[in-house]
Amino acid sequence: MESRRAAAVLGVLVLVLTSGCVAVAPPTNDPEPEALFESAFVYGEDLEDVTGEVTVTVNGTNGTSTERLRVAERPYVDYRDEVLESTTPGRVGDQYVSNASMTWWYYPQSGMAQYVEQDEPFDSDAVRADRAERADEYLQWYDLEYQGTEEIADREAHVLDVEAKAEAVERGISLLVGDTEYVYAVETVESPDDLTIVEQKIWIDTEYDYPLKERLVYEGPNGERHELVHQYETVSFNEGLEDETFTFEPPEDAVVQELPSE
Repeated sequence: MESRRAAAVLGVLVLVLTSGCVAVAPPTNDPEPEALFESAFVYGEDLEDVTGEVTVTVNGTNGTSTERLRVAERPYVDYRDEVLESTTPGRVGDQYVSNASMTWWYYPQSGMAQYVEQDEPFDSDAVRADRAERADEYLQWYDLEYQGTEEIADREAHVLDVEAKAEAVERGISLLVGDTEYVYAVETVESPDDLTIVEQKIWIDTEYDYPLKERLVYEGPNGERHELVHQYETVSFNEGLEDETFTFEPPEDAVVQELPSE
């Protein structure tokens, strides 16, 4: 279930000849689609932390899976979520906690706690730079269209439509905005491993340049499609989260297992 941007303003002058008259359209204040796309990877400089409840819905050939998560995040390496509700048996209460040096997965219904300790702590600036580089790389593979604003979680959000170019689909490039938090959700409907994102729409907070909602359409090797929607139902910014939010101490009766670091 694993970034983040100031938008430039484009003024376009359109000349329309009508009955010998010249009409000049006023400049638009719409943000550039490329800048919005980059905001899905690299957030606004004023963003310190995010908390809220998120709904994740996956529609696939084997049915629909839905989960509601409590989420806390500090860009770009501190993250925590807990499953509050799920249509998948055994998922309620599962937790994922990650910081610069340690990642935990806790499964209370089985009593299992697994962790990975990094050989070298993640550096937030390095992760931010890597995300910015990935955004630049992906830009060449997608057509972008700005579609105005909508309200998500009681906040105004820019709407950006993202569609893979034909050559990107042929190449098999995949784009997972916001890291890999989506993978577990897709797996719950037994989707094939070889998936390419062919359609995407992102709703980005107008103040903090943070994605509040994302809709992705995956296509499998045989043309089957799976839709994933990740949406904040409630959200708060800059609450002043403490380091303890992103640490985890397993219960005394938990079975603790160390996993190899990559």
